[in-house]
Amino acid sequence: MKKFIFCLIFLSSPVMAAQTTWYAGSSYKGTVTVPIENGPNVVWKCNGKVCTMSGPWGNALSLDSCQSLVLRIGKISYYKNSAGAIWNAKSSELTQCNQVAR
Repeated sequence: MKKFIFCLIFLSSPVMAAQTTWYAGSSYKGTVTVPIENGPNVVWKCNGKVCTMSGPWGNALSLDSCQSLVLRIGKISYYKNSAGAIWNAKSSELTQCNQVAR
């Protein structure tokens, strides 16, 4: 029995991907579905101050994903994640992301 439990724990560990949470500063309120590059659609939840989304899609900030969000909610004041990556008002990446806003 101990070997069986060990095998279950050992075999299930690699399958579980780490969850990262992304944040975007925005006055938008509501839920928005956004496609991500080479992945599925994701759901951002926005409360009028920040939009959040979580998933197992790595730890990087993607310009494509940022622009997909901005196309739907308008300009954002920052873009960051729980892994420590951040684009703020002074970053050229955030400026480039916000260029697609309507």
